[in-house]
Amino acid sequence: MPSWCPVSYTLWRKRRWGGLSVESAEEKWRRYVKVTEEALRRVKVVDPRGNRLVEMCRRYLEDSKYFAERGDYTTALAAVSYAHAWIDVGTYIGLLKGDDDQLFVLGGKGGAER
Repeated sequence: MPSWCPVSYTLWRKRRWGGLSVESAEEKWRRYVKVTEEALRRVKVVDPRGNRLVEMCRRYLEDSKYFAERGDYTTALAAVSYAHAWIDVGTYIGLLKGDDDQLFVLGGKGGAER
């Protein structure tokens, strides 16, 4: 990032700027992995077609960890976001069941209406 840019690399590395902290890609990735792993533990397959969605989630989560091991946290963050999206889609269309609106997208066929 150029030195003239208002948001410098040091800000990206979780420094204080105007009282706000900026979360690094690595920190965000670690947080997203925890949430996605918890969602995988708690989600229930209610239609056999949901097994494919859970498998896609697991594969993207593995890919995410692969990229993180190599220090590519931007790609790792994208992959873990895709991983969780497979679960969200499944709960929304009713192939998966989730009961926590902090872990799952609820409101479709798979969860309680908001």
